[in-house]
Amino acid sequence: MTYPLHPHTLSVAVADDHPMIRLAIKDILGTIGFQVVALCQSGKALFETLDQQRFDLIVTDFSMERAHGNEDGLRLIQRVRSRHPDTPVVVFTMLTNSGLLACIRAEGVAGIVGKSEDPEILKRICLNVATGSAGPHLSPAIADRIASAGGRASANACPLSPKEIEVVRMFANGDSLTSIATSFHRSLATIAAQKRSAMQKLNIANNADLITYARDHGLV
Repeated sequence: MTYPLHPHTLSVAVADDHPMIRLAIKDILGTIGFQVVALCQSGKALFETLDQQRFDLIVTDFSMERAHGNEDGLRLIQRVRSRHPDTPVVVFTMLTNSGLLACIRAEGVAGIVGKSEDPEILKRICLNVATGSAGPHLSPAIADRIASAGGRASANACPLSPKEIEVVRMFANGDSLTSIATSFHRSLATIAAQKRSAMQKLNIANNADLITYARDHGLV
């Protein structure tokens, strides 16, 4: 959904698969002079919108619906940053996993904000990003979580690589290994090997325990 843009306002594209969250972000940013021009319900819709129009800011969720060719996660962030390197990205997420949050920061996003935090924090970080203040801008909760893991992109309770973290996250969210391979444009054998490697590092022997681990460590 798009809206007409008034002159001299900062335009924003919002991507989230929950309609109430999209509208809430629109309302929050509207109070500080931003105009949310596009509300996108998926990664695919976001890319289609970005191909048609330039924005001053992108606010996107991290974990979104992946059916019908949609993308989310690190792959989504990487593609947005690659295709639109001059447009700052603020990630608005429920994630609590310190290692994955550090991976997101390492992708060069302008800011990361937790959905459970005060809406005023989202306002402040978006304003800082829009005014060109040096980043990345991390909300207090996000900064604390990353700091607790030493700030390393692959930091976690166990030493999983960023790719292994993403495979575990997507598998725990219900994706098959085949669909994960398609999303990442990798072979099924590669994805299966990354899942197997993650389970070995975590000393986990079955899928049920892997899903439990993902839930307990903020990946779901």
